[in-house]
Amino acid sequence: MPKVVNATLSLDQVAKRLGVHYMTVYRYVRLGQLPAERRDGTWHVLVSDLDRFVAAKKTRAKRGSRPAANWSTRLEQRLLEGDEAGASKLLDDALASGHDLFSLYLDVVSPSMVSIGERWAKGKLHIHEEHRASVIVGRLMARVSTRFAHRGPSRGTVVIGGPHGEHHGLSLTMVADLLRSKGWNVSDIGTNVPAESFATAVKGVDQLRAVCVGVTLRESLPAAREVIQEVRKVLPDGVSVYLGGAGVDSDAIAKQLGADVWAQDPRSLIALLSA
Repeated sequence: MPKVVNATLSLDQVAKRLGVHYMTVYRYVRLGQLPAERRDGTWHVLVSDLDRFVAAKKTRAKRGSRPAANWSTRLEQRLLEGDEAGASKLLDDALASGHDLFSLYLDVVSPSMVSIGERWAKGKLHIHEEHRASVIVGRLMARVSTRFAHRGPSRGTVVIGGPHGEHHGLSLTMVADLLRSKGWNVSDIGTNVPAESFATAVKGVDQLRAVCVGVTLRESLPAAREVIQEVRKVLPDGVSVYLGGAGVDSDAIAKQLGADVWAQDPRSLIALLSA
């Protein structure tokens, strides 16, 4: 008779099978090590997931090695459960394991949110699940970023924002936090900003060093061009306009839209600004 792979177990039942305390199993779940789904206030673990968990533990025991922490996948699981406390603990553990703000944002948080966005686009998630994950991440980033506040003189001010039609602000927030951690003051004006308003935000900024325009959607490229044209009218001599984001995939496109520099990714942006 074929094995029923969709059967589920409670955490108590899992604890008995593993021969451990209930709270040990709960910790496995909260840290994303053991996949589980919460329904009506009760955690449910697929027998197939438990079998994989046990097999992986046995394999690691034979090899005498510790598992590589798949932080982004584990964070994604916590976010989809709406488990803010578990997600916060996971980020703390990731930092304790050696991550800095850059790797935490770009190698843990960002991949988890990209995966959630792709799952929503394929119809595998409800929109409220995607929104809830974004809200949780926004709150967690606000908590984490304060730990990496720069101490010392400012390197100047960077204005960062997204043009009209852009509604994905988390990526801008990540870049703003990373810039601040490296000593820049950042005026983050958010997304969906009309071109004239963007230029107004740039005009008269003290110690302005750069203007960064973020685009996640190719449909927003014409709006990005309008922003750059308006910003040029008020931009002081020697201040460059940087264009980046998932919607801009080449230096040629950035230059066609009027930008001075294509920032391929946040790490590249920091390097270019620091040059």
